[in-house]
Amino acid sequence: MSNSLKASRFPFCAVVMASTNQRIVLLSQIEGPQTPEEMLSILQRVVEECSTSLVAARLEAEERRNNLRLREEQDAAYRAALEADRARERQRKEEQERLEREAAEAYKKRKEEEEAAERAAQEAAERQAALVRRRQEKALELGEEPEKGSDVTQVLFRFPNGERKERRFQSSATIESLYTYVDSLDCLNDEKYSLVSNFPRVSYGSEKYSITLKEAGLHPRASLFVEIES
Repeated sequence: MSNSLKASRFPFCAVVMASTNQRIVLLSQIEGPQTPEEMLSILQRVVEECSTSLVAARLEAEERRNNLRLREEQDAAYRAALEADRARERQRKEEQERLEREAAEAYKKRKEEEEAAERAAQEAAERQAALVRRRQEKALELGEEPEKGSDVTQVLFRFPNGERKERRFQSSATIESLYTYVDSLDCLNDEKYSLVSNFPRVSYGSEKYSITLKEAGLHPRASLFVEIES
């Protein structure tokens, strides 16, 4: 400090003022012994002469502080705005991901429903085709309807929907042939059923399949109800 102020004689007194960039400005320097009165007079004169510079320095320092505070406030506002933008961007991405996830789930569900509907339709078509084949097989198994005669039995079939079907059978035909005939028709959709006479009520179930129509008392005419089993 002595060298920077170029002190040549001691005691040495310097009046300095802070400046920019962490430097100091030399306002006055006093070298050699001084009386208190002389010292005080010199200092007062220096203060009076430099009052303008001191006021300007104070104003400059205040301006620097204000500018620093303003920059800090601007930086804080910028950081807050940046964080708000980032939060909005995160929210937008989360919302987009949610929508994409919901769309993917909806698409997956729709595809599963479509596949299930296709499987159900295919299964229904296969069941219907199997039912048609079964009816055709039953019709072939039944053979041609016999002509009227003394050994021919006329049977009337009444269905639950009110529909009626009538056919002739040989009196020597079995009860099972009646089921074969019903199975060859398109009146039922593969439901389980029994053939029942009304007066007197007699159920001709599987245990009577081998009995002939004549042995069952259905010759020469009979009326049977098709009763759906629950």
